[in-house]
Amino acid sequence: MKFLRQLSRFTRPERGMLIGTVAAGLLFTGSGLVPPLFVRQILIWHAEGTTTENAMLIVVAALVGAYLVRAAARYTYGLLSHWAAYNVQQAMMVSLYRHIQTLPHRFFTDRRVGSLVSRSVGDVETVEDFVAHGIPETVIATALPAAMLIALFIINWQLALLALLPIPIILVAGRFLFPHIRSSWRVVRESVAKVTATVTEGIAGYAVIKAFGREREQLRIVQRNWQRYRDDIQKAQFFSLVPAGMIELLAGLGLILVVAVGGDLTLRGIVPVADLFVFVVYLGLIYQPVIQLAAISENIQKAMASTERVFELLDIQTDLRDKPNATAPSAPEWSVEFDRVDFRYEPEEPVLQGVSFNAEPGELIALVGPTGVGKSTCAHLVPRFYDVDSGAVRVAGIDVRDLPMAWLRSNISLVLQDVFLFAGTIRDNIAFGRPGATEEEILEAARAANVDEFAERLPNGYDSRIGERGVRLSGGQQQRISIARAVLKDAPILILDEATSAVDAETEALIQEALDRLTLRRTTLVIAHRLATVRRADRIIVLRGGGVAAAGSHDELVAHGGWYADMVRRQQLSARWRLESTDQEREASVLASTAPNAR
Repeated sequence: MKFLRQLSRFTRPERGMLIGTVAAGLLFTGSGLVPPLFVRQILIWHAEGTTTENAMLIVVAALVGAYLVRAAARYTYGLLSHWAAYNVQQAMMVSLYRHIQTLPHRFFTDRRVGSLVSRSVGDVETVEDFVAHGIPETVIATALPAAMLIALFIINWQLALLALLPIPIILVAGRFLFPHIRSSWRVVRESVAKVTATVTEGIAGYAVIKAFGREREQLRIVQRNWQRYRDDIQKAQFFSLVPAGMIELLAGLGLILVVAVGGDLTLRGIVPVADLFVFVVYLGLIYQPVIQLAAISENIQKAMASTERVFELLDIQTDLRDKPNATAPSAPEWSVEFDRVDFRYEPEEPVLQGVSFNAEPGELIALVGPTGVGKSTCAHLVPRFYDVDSGAVRVAGIDVRDLPMAWLRSNISLVLQDVFLFAGTIRDNIAFGRPGATEEEILEAARAANVDEFAERLPNGYDSRIGERGVRLSGGQQQRISIARAVLKDAPILILDEATSAVDAETEALIQEALDRLTLRRTTLVIAHRLATVRRADRIIVLRGGGVAAAGSHDELVAHGGWYADMVRRQQLSARWRLESTDQEREASVLASTAPNAR
């Protein structure tokens, strides 16, 4: 089966433990077959009149030994099966997460986080359950009935054939039902992924949902997805429980046939009572593993559906790989160059067309232009989050496609508008920039980014926990931690993408002060609209219509006119209006405080 071949990639290292699990399981179940055989022997001795006290003591001692073995085998079976399953689960989760890390940015723009979490955790847990129970129980359910049938054929082959009459019906029914069961459980796993994605988004976006008063609508979406999941799992259960009920019925039919025919033969003295006793007991046991196999068919079908989903993700190949001969330069000059770059996210929607500009070592280059013109795309092309369609992006004079990605990204620091912080402490998030940094280096980076301005006022200082995505901090505080992380990384190339766009003037001043320190002696690409950030650039690149519309210093572009000069004029008018509004508010406040009826 393809499913088992895929799974063997993770179960192969645990095959010794799995073999031990199956052996212990067979020993546990097989030891349960011993007592009926001893009772048969006692009945034979009784019929022959040859029973002795010593013989009975031997039987009792053998039974004690059988049950001691049974107890030890049961414990060993449970222990080894779960140890092997948890090892497989860990290996699969780590492998899946490692693979996800290699996938390009383009992959994540088309997937919901909750869906990926469902595959990485939920589907893998389903596979773990199958490894712990499905694999050993399937082997036992196959081997044990075979052993009992051999014993029954040795005792009386005619009655054994009679007992096997229901088996072909079971096999035909299983061949018809199992494909339906597997497909229905695949639908269930997809429904689970949709529910997980919806709930994850609802929790992550709780502030937006509350701000727009959309709790009821969001609840309806979650309810609708849960109802779809409920309907799918009920349908899957409808198919999954059929085999167990069918086997119970057919097992009863086999037993009835043996009792009817065997009982008649016993009454006529053709078949000994002892043999009929063993047949009745064994037929009660022989179908139990098969019934159990039908019961765990749900587990098997779930595991098959989950394994398919996991390997669908593992089979996705990234188009961003290091070339076999990719080598890092020994003494790089930290320049950045765009050479006639074309890029598009969708085939029919070009984003960049023939974009060319360069940043010499130590220069600060600003990229400006209307929203959606491709400024952030340029920022993502430098660390090779995407590959260009044509042209080249070069770092240190080398096409980034010819450089090792790990080396390239280790020499680039990113400070983005959408700051992501981990749910740890302030210290943890700064130290993420360079694992192994000393305490003094972390504090120095914090001071350079003006993090100390608020961190030292918190009850636990730098050990204060900031919540998931830094929810306990303001946007400006989050941004300064992001800058401190970049300061600590100390990479020679820096990319700033709208790092001050969503903060007030006072916070912007603190962030701008931190950025001035950060950009010192670094090759910097900055994407911004605010004049405070842009005007100090060595050169400003104006992007419009997917290409470079103008380039030059702040003064040159203002003198030249065009889009940049209009942007400067609009910002100056806006700043003047805010200043006049502030003056009017201040004057009104003074007049109110000096009025005759003022208190």
